[in-house]
Amino acid sequence: MKKFALALVCLASVAFFASCKQEGQPTIQVLNEDGYVQNGAVVNVNEEFDFGFVMASSPVTNKALASLIIKIDDEAPDTVALSGTEFTYKGTLKYEFTREIVGNSVITATVIDAAGETATASIELSINNPAQPLVSRPFEWKRLGHTQSGLEEFGLVWEQNSKVTHAQIKPLTGVTLYSFESNKWGETTTDIDKAALFSDGAQTISVYNNVSTSASGEYNDVIGTKMADGTLHLILVKECKIGVFQPQGTPITISGEAK
Repeated sequence: MKKFALALVCLASVAFFASCKQEGQPTIQVLNEDGYVQNGAVVNVNEEFDFGFVMASSPVTNKALASLIIKIDDEAPDTVALSGTEFTYKGTLKYEFTREIVGNSVITATVIDAAGETATASIELSINNPAQPLVSRPFEWKRLGHTQSGLEEFGLVWEQNSKVTHAQIKPLTGVTLYSFESNKWGETTTDIDKAALFSDGAQTISVYNNVSTSASGEYNDVIGTKMADGTLHLILVKECKIGVFQPQGTPITISGEAK
């Protein structure tokens, strides 16, 4: 289902251009002002845009306007109480999607007057999700004895005991763990690239256990996690450092980058 953020303002209007009307019905048309979208416009995901409608009582009956119903696709309609004979409705809308091209959306406005007569106008939009560049950030996963840190953000847990010479890194409940070829790290540069990487036949694994906990070393492993809410983490494991033994155990740090 489409998600959107919507802010609305209903303003009294003293001037407007009347639309074509049927006798006895109120009139309504798309607000035609600079900065307001018109029918057929293309808008981007996660970018706010303004829209509006202008409405007036029927010049024949002069019945007061009673209400305005705004509906966006299959979402629940929003009803605004009106009064008087002329109104301008202004709103701000932001679509929130993750797909590359998300198709069309229709904003429909229906005005109803005190006599129950109605008139409708609509704005059909094309919704586009432009690719956003990924920004990598460093991470460190640390373990000392039975204490670990840095993994929960990625939906992971580091399981290890004295009989295991490799770190046993597993997904938490509801998290899916993936393994990728090492070249995928450099090839994945946008959020759309990342979404495609995880959905295009990606290999799922139950445990990542390539890092030795018996000696420091360098790695070039690319793994990933999909969180329960759909958030995707692409992870490049680059290094493991084994510290000096302490009473609590031997400190181990796995580090790399994530995006």
